[in-house]
Amino acid sequence: MKPDLYICHTAYQVLVECCRAMEAPCPPDLVLSAALPGAGALAGRLRGTGLFHRVRVFDEDACGSAFQRGFLRTLFLQRLMGRRNVEKYHGFRLDGGRYRAVYIHNDWSVLGRYLQDKGIPYILCEDTFASTCSADHSLILRQRALPRFALRRAFGYGYLYWGDWKKVKAIETESLARATVPFPKARLSERSQKAAFAALTKEQKALLCSVFLTAPLPENCAGAVLLLTRDFVCEHLMDEAAQRRMYKAVAKKYCSGGPLFVKAHPRDASDYAALFPGAVVLDRAMPSEVLNFALPFRFSRAVTVESTVLKAFEAADEKITLSLDEALALAGAEG
Repeated sequence: MKPDLYICHTAYQVLVECCRAMEAPCPPDLVLSAALPGAGALAGRLRGTGLFHRVRVFDEDACGSAFQRGFLRTLFLQRLMGRRNVEKYHGFRLDGGRYRAVYIHNDWSVLGRYLQDKGIPYILCEDTFASTCSADHSLILRQRALPRFALRRAFGYGYLYWGDWKKVKAIETESLARATVPFPKARLSERSQKAAFAALTKEQKALLCSVFLTAPLPENCAGAVLLLTRDFVCEHLMDEAAQRRMYKAVAKKYCSGGPLFVKAHPRDASDYAALFPGAVVLDRAMPSEVLNFALPFRFSRAVTVESTVLKAFEAADEKITLSLDEALALAGAEG
């Protein structure tokens, strides 16, 4: 039996494809974009799961641009030059005939364009629980407003993204009944990621933890508290010292009674291991769905400041979202 191929650009996508691999009839291949933080180390952990036949990392950023200028050059040379750029100059090659199906989340990427250059049909996957069910599909509609869109699609002029390429086999959706994307229902394929996460067994959860948890769990997690940060420094709302004081004060008031877990925003470069000695500092790139669905325990409390991150969070008995003013007031009272 031919294996499947999964192409991922984010940690959330890797989580989705790990769950898919658990159901696959034979171990699939996986390609990770090097743009994913810690892609090399993550690839090593994924190989250790035994879920995949082969895990590869490809540096899309190193490819540069192979776009052609002008109507005729784009029409007749774009595909050839795109393939040549990836295969000859960067040593990466895919054989579409080797795979039963190819799954990709970001078809606007270098690898997505490479699939179009090679004429390899693919299934476009969702990046959230319900992006195909949301009200905003402006990117697709704007693309369809391009001059002579129908001719572009029919003759393969340039590239088309977000499922509009003519050889896209299917577009996955969280729910066929709620899908709002401007595609015929026959082109949609229902796969509920939320249901897949909720159906994970104890053994499968442990396997996912081995991939995404880079720090060991405490022996006793009773009363565990989770602090989820937002990077106010990069938003120029405060300096690093002020942010440290604020989170220290928030943790002192709300994060007691059990071991402290800290999940920083991916852009937050603060050293929380130094700020909270003894805390379990989770990988910044780890998808929050791991906390929601894969941990062998629940948090007694989850705390954040001026963020919507807890709206869909399900793994805490109590959720506290402070306003920035409230958090700064705590820091002022401490200092």
